[in-house]
Amino acid sequence: MGDGKHHADQRTPTKPREPRLGLASAAATAVFAWVLGSCAKLLMWRLYRSTDFEVHRNWLAITHSLPIREWYYEDTSEWTLDYPPFFAYFEWFLSQFAVMFDANMLQVDNLMYASPATILFQRLTVIITDSVLLLAVVTYPTVVGTRNGTFKLVLGIVLVFFNAGLLLVDHIHFQYNGFLMGLFLVSISLIRNGHDLLGGLVFAVLLNFKHIFLYVAPLYFIYLLRRYCMHINVNLVSPPPPPPPPP
Repeated sequence: MGDGKHHADQRTPTKPREPRLGLASAAATAVFAWVLGSCAKLLMWRLYRSTDFEVHRNWLAITHSLPIREWYYEDTSEWTLDYPPFFAYFEWFLSQFAVMFDANMLQVDNLMYASPATILFQRLTVIITDSVLLLAVVTYPTVVGTRNGTFKLVLGIVLVFFNAGLLLVDHIHFQYNGFLMGLFLVSISLIRNGHDLLGGLVFAVLLNFKHIFLYVAPLYFIYLLRRYCMHINVNLVSPPPPPPPPP
């Protein structure tokens, strides 16, 4: 009897649970990461630029200087506008601010134009729109409000926001893949949170920015088909069993 009581008193100490990551802490971490990342990316603004830099400068000029009906027919440059409509409107939106830096970049016939103000502006647009990617990392369902959330957030920022491939392609080569990947992650987050139709809508918006994401479309189609169509058909063919009688 004494031994049993002795063993009962020797309880294994419970390990304290790590507090859940709050929204304020996540936001503070995200702001710090964005400032740190922006400073690092600004150091790259004078590095090598691919022809994509001139591609996007030309698209800024086309969308700013020409009526909408001519956007997809303008061929002064070999780099014609060949992205879906939402990206064209995105370029038009950016062009409203480009005129404050250097209006000469918005002339369609000003081919291969790359003044320091033009380079700075286009680099800044990539840095600022990367905020969408950071927002997607911070708001991912497994981060805020979860235990080990701080570790997951830092890991996500390092692997996604500071991804070496995106730094090379977007901030040296010059593209907007971080912004687009951010929209993709937002769509996935909405679906994981149970907002299937809203997540599908965000993905449809993404397709209208860049058609390369079509390779993921079959996954969305199959998921939504099973979730909303096949499930309804199954219920119609095989209705659920009646509830059990009350005791």
